[in-house]
Amino acid sequence: MENADDFYFEVLRQVRMDRWSAGRVVLAGDAAWCATPISGIGTTLAIVGAYVLAGELSKSTDPSEGFAAYERIMRPFVEEGQSVPKIMPRLLNPHSRIGVAMLRGALRVIDQPVVKGAAMKLFVRDSQKLELPEYGSPTGKTSSTP
Repeated sequence: MENADDFYFEVLRQVRMDRWSAGRVVLAGDAAWCATPISGIGTTLAIVGAYVLAGELSKSTDPSEGFAAYERIMRPFVEEGQSVPKIMPRLLNPHSRIGVAMLRGALRVIDQPVVKGAAMKLFVRDSQKLELPEYGSPTGKTSSTP
């Protein structure tokens, strides 16, 4: 890696937008709210977002109303998923040998049962926290929550 001519590295970023739609265009998943790989909830946000977007659009004849409801339901969950402290990407992606050694030492400490329990309470997101609406199927039957 250090000697490769074609090695590419990019910093981790989050996408934070004031709104996820304009007119008849709407963003979903990482295009709307990329929470960084560090958050550990990106796939959940993408799947839940698609479910809510489809459900809200199916309930409305006006796309802008469906988009607004989708954002109202999803935004609190997304904001929680994005609540990774700003220093975390830098800490978890060290740029020097000393940084790598420090990360490994910190991971050994975090792996201790008492510390691990406290860290889980602080950083693990509760995907059950969001109450998903139930949407009717095209046949009129109510679907179960995913």
